[in-house]
Amino acid sequence: MILESVLRDVHGKNIELKDMDYQAGQRVLMSGNEAIARGAVEAGVGFCSSYPGTPATEIASTLMKWARDTGMYVEWSTNEKVALEAAAAASWAGVPAMCSMKSLGLNVAADFLLNVNLSGTGTGGLVLVVCDDPRGHSSSNEQDSRFYAKAAKIPLLEPATAQQAKDIIPYAFSLSKRMGIPVMVRSTTRLSHTQAMVSLGAPSELQITIEETLPRHLFNVPDPHLRNRDLQEKLRRIAREFATSQWNLLPPDGGDSPLTVVSSGISQLYVREALREVDAQKVRHFGVVTTFPLPSELVERVMADNKEALFVEEVDPFLEDEFRIQATYGTPMDIVFHGKHDGFVPSWGELNTDIIAQSLRRLRGMPSEIDGERERAREHASSLLIPRPLTFCAGCTHRNVYWALRKVRKRLDGNLVVTGDIGCYSLGVFYDQAMDTMQAMGSGIGTASGLGQLSRFGHKARVATIAGDSTFFHACLPGLVNARHTNADVLFIIVDNKTTAMTGFQPHPGSDDDEGHRLVSLRKMVEAVEPDMLSVVDGDDIPALIEAFHTSVKERGLKVVIVDSHCRLREGRLEDKSDLLQRVVIDEDMCRGEKCGICVKQYSCVALAWDSERERPVMVEDQCVRCGACIDVCPYGAIRRAR
Repeated sequence: MILESVLRDVHGKNIELKDMDYQAGQRVLMSGNEAIARGAVEAGVGFCSSYPGTPATEIASTLMKWARDTGMYVEWSTNEKVALEAAAAASWAGVPAMCSMKSLGLNVAADFLLNVNLSGTGTGGLVLVVCDDPRGHSSSNEQDSRFYAKAAKIPLLEPATAQQAKDIIPYAFSLSKRMGIPVMVRSTTRLSHTQAMVSLGAPSELQITIEETLPRHLFNVPDPHLRNRDLQEKLRRIAREFATSQWNLLPPDGGDSPLTVVSSGISQLYVREALREVDAQKVRHFGVVTTFPLPSELVERVMADNKEALFVEEVDPFLEDEFRIQATYGTPMDIVFHGKHDGFVPSWGELNTDIIAQSLRRLRGMPSEIDGERERAREHASSLLIPRPLTFCAGCTHRNVYWALRKVRKRLDGNLVVTGDIGCYSLGVFYDQAMDTMQAMGSGIGTASGLGQLSRFGHKARVATIAGDSTFFHACLPGLVNARHTNADVLFIIVDNKTTAMTGFQPHPGSDDDEGHRLVSLRKMVEAVEPDMLSVVDGDDIPALIEAFHTSVKERGLKVVIVDSHCRLREGRLEDKSDLLQRVVIDEDMCRGEKCGICVKQYSCVALAWDSERERPVMVEDQCVRCGACIDVCPYGAIRRAR
């Protein structure tokens, strides 16, 4: 696991996260996210809000473990826009506030961000931590969030190590308080999830002076252009401060160094390792942490007399373009730029030491170290890997939902379109393409609402959409209201497992185990919209799911089916009751083996495997949760409860 329940200091002593002794100078093993959380403690943060999303989740979840000891208030907000709004309100009232989210969450929060940057954040200080996901390990896109900092005209800091991630948070708060604007700190997956030794600083006791009266003019009308003018003046002041910042890694002065490698974030570490591996002569390294606004005075000083520059950053050429702009004004820089625009560094995916080493060899005219024999060995090793498609956990009720939708689609001769959302159920795109679309959170019901109006133009396919309970509260309500208001012909399937399963079982407004908060009934929220049809079905009952979906989708109007779902991993954590259920077995006398194979080849529960020698399915006992859903899948009654 990325976030362990214990840390280990340099002497090997276990340190419980929840009871951590906040001693300055102590060295502990921390992930980047834990280090950011620790930085918030050392900065004296009083308010933290977030919505779970990999790779940012552990920042808030770590602070929740420490909240009682620190006095900090931490919440999982309904979505990222609400989280940023709540944090800004705390800052207005004088409480230092931090808001953490993943890259896609910043899209949700952008509307508010590009207003509060102008109106200001008051005296508390507001730091926005955004964790990008190069290559999209746990995301539906590959996004570089740094452009939001430029669009919002707010300062951007990019730490390179876990130590720097911790240390930079107090500075970010200092900057926010002095300038009265949000400060963005950007991390990426490898920094957020990689562990390293971190030296702790002294925690700050919460000494909060509440501002009973909010700052004046927390609005930008009627003269937003004047607020924009003032914000740009703040940026110029910040750029001058960044020019003397301690955070940037400066190359040594002097020497004949025609090539400078410019990097930011975790890419700094790749460059350091690549330079050692390649042993490139006359190459300097400029590691930029104060990414925006670009400290032009520092750039001119460092890049003077350089002939070439190689830019190493994830994902887009943000720094590269800023340097190009810098080269067009001020002191002229006669430099040849290399990076993503000319293909020396890939403009997609994650970087690593090998990629940067190859770029340096290519730039310096050095031979590649990847010879034919080594490459052939690598290709052969790759061919030995067993393909493992993404799939649901054993007994996951999402699999039952998509199995039912496949059956309904067959009944409709294929005339069924299923739009979807982001969550564990996103795996429906791999489950025989049972889900046709998957965009942003809330987009399933939104796009279905549009499709549900197209019968007048000859669109014949029935329309269904699917979302989870956390996503429903996060972003589906406006789309559902729109579908009701416009009388869209849509079946909305809500798989309700009462948790945010994809990111680690964080609670949401409809969770039944969220202590200290009022539970919001998902069903009552749906009933308030007054759909034409509403039913609740047990997610373990496949025949009932098929019947409910088929009956609903054939009717005209807005239909909602709430699937009373279960997350097997969450059940196991709370109370594993599988041993109380009878075992599920396969009757070999009734099984058709190779002549059928539906249970393994189509239903595809991971607790069902295929014995290639005997050409028969077998039950994997240590995987089976004994839910019994597969019993309804077998057309020959070969799967049953043990007698």
